[in-house]
Order: sequence, then C-alpha cells, then structure tokens
Amino acid sequence: MFSVIVPVGPTATDLQRLSALLESLRRHERPSDIQLILIDDARRARLKAGHTPGWGSMEVVRTPVWKSRRPDGYSAMTAGTICGLRAASPDARFILKLDTDALVIGPFSEQLAQAFAGDPRLGILGSYDRTCTGSTRDWSVWEPALRRATRRWSLRSPRKAAAARALLDGARASGEYQVGAHCLGGAYAVSAALARRRDLLRWEPWIRTGIGEDVVMGVLCAAAGLRMRSMTAVGEPFGLAHVGLPGSPEWLLERGHSIVHAVKDRDPTIEARLRARLQARPS
Repeated sequence: MFSVIVPVGPTATDLQRLSALLESLRRHERPSDIQLILIDDARRARLKAGHTPGWGSMEVVRTPVWKSRRPDGYSAMTAGTICGLRAASPDARFILKLDTDALVIGPFSEQLAQAFAGDPRLGILGSYDRTCTGSTRDWSVWEPALRRATRRWSLRSPRKAAAARALLDGARASGEYQVGAHCLGGAYAVSAALARRRDLLRWEPWIRTGIGEDVVMGVLCAAAGLRMRSMTAVGEPFGLAHVGLPGSPEWLLERGHSIVHAVKDRDPTIEARLRARLQARPS
C-alpha cells in the first residue's frame, strides 16, 4: 500500500485536471492499494472525504493557510503538502505527491518501493540533480529566499524565523545538503521514514516566505538526515519539467517514464490532445 497526495487548486479547471489525473492513476496502478489524500486548496470546501469505491481510502485535507493573513503564492501548497504527509497512513510504503497537471502514463509503485527499500537513507525521489533530458538542475535561485526567511532580523514572526533557521541549520549539518536543493515539485516520492518525522513536518515556519513547497521539502529531508536522488533515466519513473513537458509525448513514452509533468496548457484543446497521446501506452 502507498499514499498519493494531490493538492487541488481553487478553480474549476483544477477539478477537471484532478479528474484526469485520477483516471490515469487508476489505469496504471491498483486503486485498492492506494490511500488517496486530496488537499482542498480553496477558501470554501468542495471535496468530500470518506471511503470511495475502488480506492483503498480517501481523505480530504483543508489547506490551513487560509486561516492566516495575506498568504503568498507558495504558502497554500507548502501547508497543504505537509498536512497531507502528516495524514499519510503509517502502513504506506511511500508517499507520492502529484500536482493536478501531472499525469501517470505507466506503472511505478514497485519501482519506487524497491528504491526506498534498497536505501534506507533515501528521503525523496524525483527529478533532483538531473532532469530526464540529462541537464543539470540549478537551485541557486532559492538561496537568497532561504537566507531571508531564516535571518534573525526577519520581518516575519521572530519565532517562525527561528524555527525555519533551526531546520536549515539541521539540513546543513547533514553534510550533503546544498542550500536550495530539492526534487522538482510537480511530482516526487517521499519515504515512509521522512513522513514519520512529525517533529520536522511543520508548515508554520514557512508561511509568507516566498519559498516553494518542493524547496521546503528539500530542507526537511536533509534535516532528517536523509538524502534525495533522481530517478529520471531511461526506464525510471520521472519525466518532468517545471513548465510544459520536457519532450514530446512520443519521446517520453519511448523512454519508459511513468509519471510526467506538466501537461497543462493555456489552450484546453492542446492539453486534451497531450493527455490523449500520453495515454497511448497500454495499461
């Protein structure tokens, strides 16, 4: 059994994308083996919790950041993802986080479970230091934001800044962490060991910092004494890019990736065609 976390944005388009994503997940993995955790990222509740036919279980988590004043563009995703991890079943072999503009195009669960089982020090798998195109990922853009969020004279709450600083210091103390390092946020897998670190899985220190949820997860992973790794080679699950797809649907299918991002397009007809072409692989 494994858990899947999906943050669902506030628009009707986000709900449509959620439906397409869950259909793709059903097609390639056994729903009865999945604990589905939906993050309802809207000011008014839209999604219903409870056991649903087919899925092992389904839970809905309301994004708590809306109770805060003036959240930035990243706060809801950070708070929702961390709350989703805290809601994951203790029996889950791993937790997969998927954005609604990701798509499942092949089976992945056994490959991810075996990777985590083979290396107890792994905390997050995804597109880490390498993309599926072979390019090196650059995290340096996030270093200034992390330094601002953790400085002693931060304009935010001194208590929250101090908590964030303690986590960043813990990450640096691991000896392997580079400031800003993370797995690309469109889709990544979290180990059961990291999900159990409730002492680290707190969203409050990161509100209104302007720091992406994937970058926060990189800090928490290193602070837990765990490491991140790419699974982006031929035959490995992740074929991701920050904007758009990293290659044509045919190229992604030929390489054997099973989780891709980002399918969304401003033109809904283009997005629909991309989804149809990516689902060409037999289930």
